[in-house]
Amino acid sequence: MISGTRYRLTAEINRQSDLARDIARAQMQISTQKRILNPSDDPIGAARVAEIDRTQANEEAWLRNVETAAALAARADTTLEAVEKVMVRAQELMVAGASETLSDENRATIAAELRGIAEDIASLIDTRDSRGALLFSRGDALEIPVNSGLRIAPVASQADIFENIATAGGPADLVAIVNTAAAALTEADPALRKTAIAASIEAVNDGSAHITAARAEQGVRAARVDNIRERLTESDIQLTELRTDIESTDLVKVIAELEAKKLSLQAAQAVFARVNQNTLFDLLR
Repeated sequence: MISGTRYRLTAEINRQSDLARDIARAQMQISTQKRILNPSDDPIGAARVAEIDRTQANEEAWLRNVETAAALAARADTTLEAVEKVMVRAQELMVAGASETLSDENRATIAAELRGIAEDIASLIDTRDSRGALLFSRGDALEIPVNSGLRIAPVASQADIFENIATAGGPADLVAIVNTAAAALTEADPALRKTAIAASIEAVNDGSAHITAARAEQGVRAARVDNIRERLTESDIQLTELRTDIESTDLVKVIAELEAKKLSLQAAQAVFARVNQNTLFDLLR
């Protein structure tokens, strides 16, 4: 009889313990709003969530790189805009300097402004980014990884933008073109000066056109960076929604089950206490 009583007591205690565990689990699901608390709750779902976690972690790193690329692209565009403006001014000065009515002093003043423009361009070429590195690299263009197997160059190199500019006199760099134009204006021999000015006007026009094209290309680079950023952002939203669908709990259902189990446990405990009070006393005695 005692063995049977102990068996019933043990079974009831185990049942109530199971109810208590279910209640604790339901409370945890409600507080975390997740139905998968342990991999054993849903092995397939847990595996999918882990895979999503890895993908999101990778894409978060890619997105940080993309943000860096976007900042570089924006700074490069601002810098090229400044170069473009001073090159337009250089064109205006060369047209003005070609006038044969100008005095030597007038041409010297224009030449001085052109040399100042050349210095400004040289300074802009050496612009630094937020890391302190050259914005326009002297070697190959900086490439940044933005996805598995994908690297992009948000900014072209110095050589591509400011050097090897096609002119009638052969490839030249932008600073040299402007400095040569300044020198042409101060040539003492009138005939040589006229020829030099004409050649420099063409070279300055070539340089200006080259910078305009380089800025347009920079816009294409920036647009590509924006597209990649948009894709990664959209992917993160989709993955977050998918993860939520997999692991989120149905609050209405869980709360209903929780209340039912709490009532069951309370009722079982009350009945257990009344029915077995003498039995428990006897067993303890």
